[in-house]
Amino acid sequence: MTRIEQRKLARYPLQKQPDAQLVLRVGTVRHNIGEIRDISDHGISFRLDKGVDPASQVAIEYADPTIQVEVYGQVAWCSRIPEVQPPLPSVPEFILGIELLSPMTLYAVLQKR
Repeated sequence: MTRIEQRKLARYPLQKQPDAQLVLRVGTVRHNIGEIRDISDHGISFRLDKGVDPASQVAIEYADPTIQVEVYGQVAWCSRIPEVQPPLPSVPEFILGIELLSPMTLYAVLQKR
């Protein structure tokens, strides 16, 4: 099933992907975030190698030698990316939308990296 984009707010694509790894923390489990699709005034969308249940409480962590940021939110939606044939083990299989409590803090940090 394909997810139909329903967000009404403007989306801000990043000029480039961050140099340091972003991590999605779900409880005590940590997942490396793949490509960031965009950020809006209320959240972020990105690729991930695992599915996460909607409404799960999460944190996104970013750290480089000069700054460390952690923002909190919950999974708004999670969709499987249509399969690539043949399957590629290193390609993230899911796209997630996360509703964040302070998305513009994360956006400001990522834009400068």
